[in-house]
Amino acid sequence: MGNNIEALLKPQSVVVVGASAQAGKIGNVILQQVVKGKFRVYAVNPKGGEACGLPLFASLRDLPEVPDLAVIALPAIPTLGAAQECVQLGVKAIVAIAGGFGETGEAGHALEMQLADLLRGSQTRLLGPNTLGLLVTENGLDTNFLPSERMRRPDAGNIAILSQSGSVAVGEMDSMALTGISISAFVGFGNRLDINENELMDYFDADPGTAVLAMYLESFADPEGFLERCRRIVPHKPVILLKAGRSEAGARAVQLHTGSLAGSDRVTDGALRQVGVIRVYDTYELLDAARVLAFLPPIYDRRVAVLTNGGGWGIIASDFIESTGRGIGARLAVLSEETKEKIASSAVAFAAVRNPIDLTGSLNNAMCDAALAALQDDPEVDVILYTLGFQAPAVDEGLVDIIIHWAKNGKKPLIVVPVGSDIVLSAMQKFNAAGVPAYPTIWRGVQAIDTLAKRGEALRKIRAAQADPVETAGAIAPTLRPGTPVGEYEVKAALREVGVNVPKSIALRPGEQLQAVPLNYPLVVKISSAEILHKTEQKGVLLGIRDRNELEAAVADMRSRFATGDILIEEMEGRGVEMIVGLVRDSTFGLALMCGLGGTTAELYQDVTFRKLPITRRDADEMLRELKGHKLLEGFRGIKTDREGLIDLLVKISRFGEFYQDDILQMDLNPVIVQPERAVAVDAKILWA
Repeated sequence: MGNNIEALLKPQSVVVVGASAQAGKIGNVILQQVVKGKFRVYAVNPKGGEACGLPLFASLRDLPEVPDLAVIALPAIPTLGAAQECVQLGVKAIVAIAGGFGETGEAGHALEMQLADLLRGSQTRLLGPNTLGLLVTENGLDTNFLPSERMRRPDAGNIAILSQSGSVAVGEMDSMALTGISISAFVGFGNRLDINENELMDYFDADPGTAVLAMYLESFADPEGFLERCRRIVPHKPVILLKAGRSEAGARAVQLHTGSLAGSDRVTDGALRQVGVIRVYDTYELLDAARVLAFLPPIYDRRVAVLTNGGGWGIIASDFIESTGRGIGARLAVLSEETKEKIASSAVAFAAVRNPIDLTGSLNNAMCDAALAALQDDPEVDVILYTLGFQAPAVDEGLVDIIIHWAKNGKKPLIVVPVGSDIVLSAMQKFNAAGVPAYPTIWRGVQAIDTLAKRGEALRKIRAAQADPVETAGAIAPTLRPGTPVGEYEVKAALREVGVNVPKSIALRPGEQLQAVPLNYPLVVKISSAEILHKTEQKGVLLGIRDRNELEAAVADMRSRFATGDILIEEMEGRGVEMIVGLVRDSTFGLALMCGLGGTTAELYQDVTFRKLPITRRDADEMLRELKGHKLLEGFRGIKTDREGLIDLLVKISRFGEFYQDDILQMDLNPVIVQPERAVAVDAKILWA
């Protein structure tokens, strides 16, 4: 590939530096794994001797060839000397196993910088330090220092696991191997001194043996680069991400509502949604999602047929499927009469053939075969969930074979939840080895359905964008001067320039007298000052002014309480659905757009969603659909709103943010009142970076 990542993952020759003949030592465990691979293997230890049937060379310089890959199994300080020798000899790639570097504090960070200096200007690439290294099943490359009797290695498959933490992945890989799930590779990049997730994504994007990328990250080495790769990869390979560190606040300045509503994770979540990444929150979810996407095609609707031989299991599955709280918000398929008749023809008389389908404890092979056959041709079924209890007398290994047959040859994706004890482990191994996703709990099986649906939604969005590309918006040039504090009147004037609806208004400068007011009553009187961010709390807003006398009194009252700042007089807008729209600078992804239910209760309800700039109309529409209160914009109880006008406003604020991309810290439009005919921003503030 020109960057020596190929030498890291598919070397022709490997050396273990720090190899040992002493059982239990890391250098011995690693060498035992490496000698099983399909490449030439060497071992280095100054003491000489023999280990794992190989001679121990005293130095890298004594090897008969310069190896492609060096696995350094030494403590932190000796790792520096070994790495220097690798660079001098022209070794293409290094795996630095040792901890004790940047993760340990100042002294470790200094060592890490020395390691970086050694690599600078060379062609040698480094994975780590502080890493388990990698496992590539195609060629048997395994640098993990955990003995195989303590951590099973998965067989060859098509899932690549890329992890910033080794410990997060090893336990799940152990259980994957136990239940017959396979991978193409595991790569732990540890401290990420050199090789990072973006380069590895490039490699596995091009790897024909990898169908799914499953990733664990605590931070992004290059956030923009990560998103760019996701845009390129997701259309043909699913990317699943467990992003840890959700609780750390990413937006430090929270003077405005937008900042206080953002935090770090909401912007991250919105950016991942934009590029079609499937996000999960636990290690088992990461590998569960990877497994179902490696085995099954996406689904484009959420109509589920539940098949079981235990009525209670069917009810539990139905709750998980249809609930929007502890569930996935899908729905049970409504089976055709023909389907129900076919199922009933081979079932016992007291079986339930409506969905969920309960074939009862009398289940046998013929009933299972008939039910699965009947579901294949029902157009109302998108996916089948089979909760199979092995306790029934007639259930045997033959039933497993029938399920595998329909999973491989049928028309509907099939997910299995075997229920039982010893026999279940054997069944799960058989299912997974055959490419049939099997899960140990009903909830995990239902989550797998949700994953297939999310993948389908992402692909539908991508195809719609490809079929109807969004035209590039024309240039805009608002007249605000970045860095100069501005009040509401100036902000609204700039918004008006880019086509955002704002109320008709005039401003009285300090000392200026009230003259004729070319506005329609009722009016609103506000203080407009860059120093006053929350006018309502300081009684800086007076509403419902009906005539000239009330207006004069309101202006006099406002001026008596606020010696500086402009007095803004506006036409009072009619009722509508109050929204909040804003811009916020995120520490990871830069400027992001926010939208949610607004008004004085915005921070109370926290019903908001975010997207990284720039956004399209499709992004804006998706943002509105994500809100819990989205029905308020869709005719709930006869409420009429200009939803398309709100989408227009969101796109215009995105363009506004792009123009001031490097200048805005936060911006609030709260509330934006969505009326039947238009969406209008009745309050606006900006904080410059």
